[in-house]
Amino acid sequence: MFTERGMASMRKRTNSLFYKLFLSYIVIFAIPLIILIGVFYFVNVVSYQREIADSNLAKLTQVRDQIDLELKSIREIIYHISAESDIYSTTDSAKREGLLVPQMAAYVEHYPFINDLMFYYRGDTKIYLNSGRYAYDYFEYELKKDFDWTKASFFRELNAVSAPKAKRIENKSSIDPSGESKIAFLYPVPYLNKFPQATILATMSESEFLSKFSNILGDIPGYLAIYDNYYSPLVSFNHMDESAQLNTLDEDLQSVKGTGVFSVRSGHIDFVVTRMFSEESNWSYVIAMPEHVFYERAYRMRSAIIGISLFLLVVGVVGAFLLSSRSYKPIRALLAYFTKPEYRPDDDTQGKNELEIIRYTFDNTLQKHQEVLVRMNAQRPFIKDQCLLTLLKGRTADPNERDYLIACSNVMMDGEAFFCMAISSQQPHAAGADLGRLVVLLETMTFVGGWGYGVELANEPYIVMIFVLKDMPEDGVRKRLDIANSVSALAEEELGVGLAIGIGKLYPDLDHIGSSHLEASAALFDNQLNAKRSIHLYEDLDGSGQLQAQWHPMKELALYIQSLKQGDEAVALETVKLLIEQMTSRTTSFLFVRCLCFDVVNHIMKTLQSMNGHSLLSDIRELLQFNSLQEFQSSLEDFTRRFCKQVKEYKDKMRIEQKNSIISYIQTNFKDSQLSLERIAERFGLSTTYLSRFIKEETGVTFIDFLSNLRMNEAKLQLQKTDKLIQDIVMDVGYLNVPSFVRKFKAAEGVTPGQYRDLVGNS
Repeated sequence: MFTERGMASMRKRTNSLFYKLFLSYIVIFAIPLIILIGVFYFVNVVSYQREIADSNLAKLTQVRDQIDLELKSIREIIYHISAESDIYSTTDSAKREGLLVPQMAAYVEHYPFINDLMFYYRGDTKIYLNSGRYAYDYFEYELKKDFDWTKASFFRELNAVSAPKAKRIENKSSIDPSGESKIAFLYPVPYLNKFPQATILATMSESEFLSKFSNILGDIPGYLAIYDNYYSPLVSFNHMDESAQLNTLDEDLQSVKGTGVFSVRSGHIDFVVTRMFSEESNWSYVIAMPEHVFYERAYRMRSAIIGISLFLLVVGVVGAFLLSSRSYKPIRALLAYFTKPEYRPDDDTQGKNELEIIRYTFDNTLQKHQEVLVRMNAQRPFIKDQCLLTLLKGRTADPNERDYLIACSNVMMDGEAFFCMAISSQQPHAAGADLGRLVVLLETMTFVGGWGYGVELANEPYIVMIFVLKDMPEDGVRKRLDIANSVSALAEEELGVGLAIGIGKLYPDLDHIGSSHLEASAALFDNQLNAKRSIHLYEDLDGSGQLQAQWHPMKELALYIQSLKQGDEAVALETVKLLIEQMTSRTTSFLFVRCLCFDVVNHIMKTLQSMNGHSLLSDIRELLQFNSLQEFQSSLEDFTRRFCKQVKEYKDKMRIEQKNSIISYIQTNFKDSQLSLERIAERFGLSTTYLSRFIKEETGVTFIDFLSNLRMNEAKLQLQKTDKLIQDIVMDVGYLNVPSFVRKFKAAEGVTPGQYRDLVGNS
């Protein structure tokens, strides 16, 4: 009995952390520790350096593939123009212009990365651009005067080039010395003909190439360059803090051959060079980064490992017993604190010592805290957008829901005056990506006396900004115009685009923000339809300053049509009443009233045709059968209710179809490792910000979580149903990094993929 009790006491003492600490400080800092640290260093630091190099090489490959795809599109244009025999057979410049210019203009519009297309018939003094026919001197000294075309040599190249060639055209503008240069591509045509008759030149801006690097690689603290087949730099960009000699570095980079990651010493700095070669264009893509920047995280890891090792070695040898006795006192206090019921971990802690229990409890609590923070930060942009969209509903929105969203999204609405702007690009066909860049720029704006928030609407070619003014201005028109001019100047400066802006009226409360939105969109629509100035107030819709024989309700009619398009029944019916009241009070002639009523019907018919609302065309006949203004009002109100109901049903249908298309596309292509939010947005003509919000609203999770769930479920299915290797399954479901997948799988399932396969097999 004594022996068993003594053995139990011994086991308890050996399991005690104090006993283990005492032995650890003596034994662990001996030779085994040094060997362990050496192995740990090699496994973590060296493999991490290799992982960094492979990741950068893979990203540079994506840059190369994207640029090769654009160059291939240019060659397809060359092949197509080469096949047009009429261009070369005719001697009539006007006829050649009629054949070439519209075709080249269509190519430039279809391929936005192409700045200009030029056709030059050899020996001629005329050139043909996508914008028209010009004399060569006028082209060089007027149209393209900001670029160094070097007339004699460039003109000689146009007449003598016999093979495809790319060259850099420097910017020489005195107005904008920092302006970007162009990359010119010269092709003899007919292409692959022994005796070419003409030359085609296509230009792309340097920023087009640089954007590929920034979109995929992010902000690169290094030097990047693209070299042609003669190792001449076509595109280069320096973003290094080091005082490196770029000329020397450029020469050293040209001596690097092959594809991969290399170490190069230039001057007094060691560089890590990532090089990729394109067999499609014979171009070399090079990124040079200082070695300490490239391996910054690995170096930090190495320093931490060495520092901790030395510290533990010195402290352990000098004060093993002293530290073990002192260390246990706070551990005992922490153990008492962390074993409280509110901190007790879910897992069984049987067999764990005190420090393991504390560490596990702390890590578990910290991890949950981090997960909550990540979820909160991920939801914040969606809550903000939902808040702004709710405000745009105006009086139809639930006030309690509206106030709750304002509080959750940190949107400040404590002002005395509110109004909306509808903003679109002045370009005829602004893409979803363009609106995405615009809404990112105007997401939040502050100015003296107020602030504004921007939001993108579904299936609308414009964005809306809600402005809040601290005080009601004395001159509301002047204040709104000043803010609109500031918005237009900001977009011109940051994005280089002109804006068309419609401005709604100023209101003293949040309930009328929806009305201001409809007024702003009506002003924007009228502005675009009648080609007026870029900034247009809703109050200007009455046609003040124009010669009119009779009064015409332009503002009310524009607001009514816009509310029909939005499906806003409340505003539309209110506008109908206002429209009829204006007709009654300001017009005495019944014949003129009938004319105004017919004009309203005419606008409705145009709206129906533009929205493909053919099912309601039969109801137009009822609108025309009236004997009094009251009968017309009653018929118009009934028609408005039916129309708004159909618009809402149509929007719901389109949203469901869009959701099904996007979700189906993701479910079909989730195994593609290149699948990204940007790629899906480009396919469906949407901006990334809107697409991200749309997926979150429709699925309840973010795009990354939705994609990860699909891949994880497919991986679990293959682990259960197939005998494929784990690395093959990882590659098949769309992951490129096996260790990263294993970490994600274990975090989600609690076991590794191999353990999961064993569990499923055993069950």
